Amino acid sequence: MATINLEFKKNSSVWYAEFQVNSDFNIHLERDNYGRVNILQRTTSEGNFEPVVLPGSLAYNAGTTIDCDFSALVYPKTIRIESGSEVLSGTVTESGNEA
Repeated sequence: MATINLEFKKNSSVWYAEFQVNSDFNIHLERDNYGRVNILQRTTSEGNFEPVVLPGSLAYNAGTTIDCDFSALVYPKTIRIESGSEVLSGTVTESGNEA
């Protein structure tokens, strides 16, 4: 299993991080407050991101701790996480079962 420590940057009122995955993965975030979280993806190396469908609890009012597994059919993917509140720490853990 590979673990990636995420580094979030602030752009206007949104905290964001981008990373690449090569297999199913888990996102774990610790945030300073509740609020919106968006997760976006793209399969190409450049271009626009598309939203990922999130479980209802994440889509509308995510808590301060987020821990969620994701799976896709095509890898690699570039993932972008956007948070309305500051992210204190974030990690991505890949399953190790590369596509």
